[in-house]
Amino acid sequence: YEMSASLRGLGDVYKRQLCVFVILSACTNTIGYLPDDEPKKLIVNAMMQTENNDNRIYLHYTGWTATTPVTDGIIHLYINGKLSETITAEDNYYPVKSIFQTGDRVKIEASSENGKYKAKAETRISAPLQIINVDTTYISLRDYNSWVGGKPVYDNYLRLNIQLKQPDIEAENTYYRLEVKQIFYSHKWHDGRDTLSIDTTYNYNYIYDTALTDGKPGHAIDEGFELIQKWNNYFGLFKSCYFKNREYNMTIDLKEDINYIHIDSQKAERYISIRFYSISESEHRYLYAMSSALDFDAENFIYAVPLIPNNIKGGIGIFSIANQVEYKLKEENCQDRY
Repeated sequence: YEMSASLRGLGDVYKRQLCVFVILSACTNTIGYLPDDEPKKLIVNAMMQTENNDNRIYLHYTGWTATTPVTDGIIHLYINGKLSETITAEDNYYPVKSIFQTGDRVKIEASSENGKYKAKAETRISAPLQIINVDTTYISLRDYNSWVGGKPVYDNYLRLNIQLKQPDIEAENTYYRLEVKQIFYSHKWHDGRDTLSIDTTYNYNYIYDTALTDGKPGHAIDEGFELIQKWNNYFGLFKSCYFKNREYNMTIDLKEDINYIHIDSQKAERYISIRFYSISESEHRYLYAMSSALDFDAENFIYAVPLIPNNIKGGIGIFSIANQVEYKLKEENCQDRY
């Protein structure tokens, strides 16, 4: 029940999903096979962030059995109606140098083969959440997948109670994403010298939080076969509809995994980074569908075929810019708890 909230590694997922885009792009009421003469279109993958100096846009052509990278394309990027930059390919991507701010309306226009293929999209950058306070406590939670001697197993967790506030300038119906990064530094003696081990994980337990379970806390616990397909929140998605008076108290749990803490170490430290991203409705719908796609099992009759949303005009794909806020914690001598 520890789900990754990180988007790292999505590059490979994008590539796998590109073919899915091709299949779904001509859907009406039913899903069928496309003819091999389906018109070629531009695929745009552009999920970017504010305060990021490595934003990238990827362009591909649709294809019957595979997609093809576009290396001769041109992208014009506009901020609030003014041209900010003209972007050409660098290796297999298009680097974005523009700096984005809250409230900006950003538009991209992509073309290739002297304008034969065109695609465009537009998004608005929402205001970041405010992290008012973070309280921590140590708890013990049951592992519903493990039994020893006929008895349930309990694991130790660090519980974070995060007090959030939505800025007044933002509309009440807004979308967000959570990412939690943990880095463990463990010092221990090996071969007569001090050896440093560094481990990183993005896992956390969200099943007791109302917003992260979309109003169904505890529903993610699996104690048997279910007739309705469960939705796993791999990307930490939640909506402001669970806020009251623009405030919300979020609860997540971080497992104290001895594989990372190294109980034989002389010194161990854990650094925790909590990031909240304000995202567009298009990004929320896209990642929501991607979570279903990651769990899709064609042999399971209760699984519906996930339909991947598209916000690109003239082509297919996704364009969005997330606005982030970060809170950092440090836990020293965490090996002493064992």
